[in-house]
Amino acid sequence: MSQYVVVAATMTIAQPRLRSYLRAPVAPASTWSEQDWAGVCDPWPRYRAELPSAIAECDRWIKGDYADLLRDFDELTLRHDDATDSLLLEFDTRADFQLPTLIWACCVLRGVTPFMADDDSGCATITTDWDDDAELRLRLSPNRSAFLDPDRDRAAIAKAKDADFDVRLAISDADPDESGADVLDRLT
Repeated sequence: MSQYVVVAATMTIAQPRLRSYLRAPVAPASTWSEQDWAGVCDPWPRYRAELPSAIAECDRWIKGDYADLLRDFDELTLRHDDATDSLLLEFDTRADFQLPTLIWACCVLRGVTPFMADDDSGCATITTDWDDDAELRLRLSPNRSAFLDPDRDRAAIAKAKDADFDVRLAISDADPDESGADVLDRLT
């Protein structure tokens, strides 16, 4: 039976910077240090020993630019509100290899941070169907991404949930008939 990783991300990013991100080559997982990746194992400590090999495996999967990568998803929700620069990105991907797939999903999101500036920000929630209780949160800001610890980072998680609500409210006026591919075409 197939297993899946589910990603839900909301962010605000100025449209010119979003366009640059979508056209950029996907950054390999090795762009970030093993220490930067350690947080991906927090909900699943059993993966810690596999982390170096999972990063290397993920690097072998990476190719193309972000827009092409997003176009390859069968289940992609992408909404963008031009007036507020709000972006909703949701996808799920099959996980033949659990940890490399988690890292790969995070690479899709971490790659936006070099293009962020000023007040651009975002947060992603990553869940899996093999563990209903675990949830991974990734905060995105200019030139920085960090995994949030549910105990240590309660205030940051609460702030991210508020921002998530604001983005979802802003994009509620987006054309419901516009597919993810249509949004990508419009933005690239």
